[in-house]
Amino acid sequence: MATAQVIFLINVFYSLKFGKPAGGNPWGATTLEWQTPQTPPVHGNWGPKLPVVYRWAYDYSVPGEERDFIPQNEPPKAETAHAT
Repeated sequence: MATAQVIFLINVFYSLKFGKPAGGNPWGATTLEWQTPQTPPVHGNWGPKLPVVYRWAYDYSVPGEERDFIPQNEPPKAETAHAT
C-alpha cells in the first residue's frame, strides 16, 4: 500500500511543477456557472448585467453544430433564408 501512496505523491508534485493549466471550462460544460468570467464563480460574478439564457442547460450533440456542446448563454445561429 505504501508503494501506491508514493506513486500518488510523485504524480501530485510532478503535475504541480510540469502540468499545464486546465482552463476555465475543462469539461465543456454548458451550464451558466462554467460560463462566468472567473472560475470558480465569486459573489456578484456577473456584474451589473445578468446573462441571457437561450437554451436548456444540457444541450449536447446538437445537429448541425460544429462543437459537441453549446453554452446556455450563447445565442442561436442566425437562420439563413432559403430561396425557393
